[in-house]
Amino acid sequence: MYETYFDHHVHSAFSWDSESSLDDLMETARRLGLHGLVVADHVEFNPSDHGFGEYDYDTARAIWSEMVSSNPDSPLRLGSEVTHQAKFVAEIRQFLHTRRFHWVIGSVHHIGFEEVGSYMERVEGASEPLEECLEPYFAACLGAVESNLYDCLGHLDFPKRFSRRGSACNGEFFMKHYGPALRKILTACLDMGVFVEVNTASFRKGFDEPMPGWAILEEYRGLGGREVVLSSDAHRPEDVATAFGVVLRELPRLGLAARNGVV
Repeated sequence: MYETYFDHHVHSAFSWDSESSLDDLMETARRLGLHGLVVADHVEFNPSDHGFGEYDYDTARAIWSEMVSSNPDSPLRLGSEVTHQAKFVAEIRQFLHTRRFHWVIGSVHHIGFEEVGSYMERVEGASEPLEECLEPYFAACLGAVESNLYDCLGHLDFPKRFSRRGSACNGEFFMKHYGPALRKILTACLDMGVFVEVNTASFRKGFDEPMPGWAILEEYRGLGGREVVLSSDAHRPEDVATAFGVVLRELPRLGLAARNGVV
């Protein structure tokens, strides 16, 4: 079904929040007809974060190498999803420059030092206007792109996954209220050669669009973007390639194409 495409963002048991084996992930990929997978496990640098210190690069690489050797016809690439925070850029750079990955996603999971989910719960619980309180999140996304550390920017409008507004907190909402910030980020991606990830995990949360949403992707096309990469952000085998068919049907309407950032 998806013979030419990689899923660029799946998590294995080397992520603190997944128990999936590489064997199970690859079996699902073969069943779905995917060309391959990128295992992009979480790497955290803030000592107060969930999963700090849990990623074991040497063991992960050894198991990946063994898997590739025993399954030469099943493309599996070794990646990472780094939680980007400006305070830890030096540590992130050192980590990435002394290790070899095929693919590195830079994702913002915090607003300041507060996790996005708890931040959204707090501000919406206090009836703070969501239209005015997410500038720091998008500023951090811009910083991730401009750091020149990553191949790809993860789930750009990630806060919507946690909003009480549900599907009303979509790409159109963000373009209306944060359009200038989003245009800066998307332009930086084009200037820096950083891929925009089309992350389909939002479909598993009841949305009818990926992250970023359709309106943001339409803006990306208007700024000169032509290609994006597909990612499911799967933490379980059954979530690999979530809604890829929906996205692959919609992207041509927006003037965009899915390509593989790895080979």
